[in-house]
Amino acid sequence: MSDKTDTLPKEPPAEDFTIRCPRLGHQINFSYCQIENSGIPCFKTLDCWYTYFDVQSFLEDKLSKDDFKKAFVEKGQPKVLSLLDLIEKAKAKKGKKS
Repeated sequence: MSDKTDTLPKEPPAEDFTIRCPRLGHQINFSYCQIENSGIPCFKTLDCWYTYFDVQSFLEDKLSKDDFKKAFVEKGQPKVLSLLDLIEKAKAKKGKKS
């Protein structure tokens, strides 16, 4: 039995091909998804692009094992906690300036 990824293209679609980003709410191309997360792919990249090409194999070939793990295996901080952390850092920075 053939795996579905055998029938998918191995490379991402052309730059003019866009899909709706569930996080941003508007159209984006694949190149944006590759660098969205501080230079590594958005954690949703595999979910969003798997129907268009073999995105997992493509990214496994392009990324180091550590970057792939950082993007897709390790769970990042929930958005609320990261926002609270940024607020605390801004308060601390403001306190030093005063």
